[in-house]
Amino acid sequence: MEKDVIKIFWENVDWHRRNKGLNWKDLSFGQRTAKYRNGTQDIKLSTVQRIAEILDIDDYTILFERVDEQ
Repeated sequence: MEKDVIKIFWENVDWHRRNKGLNWKDLSFGQRTAKYRNGTQDIKLSTVQRIAEILDIDDYTILFERVDEQ
């Protein structure tokens, strides 16, 4: 089953967030984090940019790359 691009984005954000030792609240911009955690929060390019800056990511495309599950 193909994953939704938004779900992939949030899974990748979660991976980078955990590796940087950040909490969801560090990325929430004052919003509720439940939709972030379950990967259903819609995203805008400005949101992608802000999150990438917090995660110190220069190339946004890595946040949209699908990792094949074994």
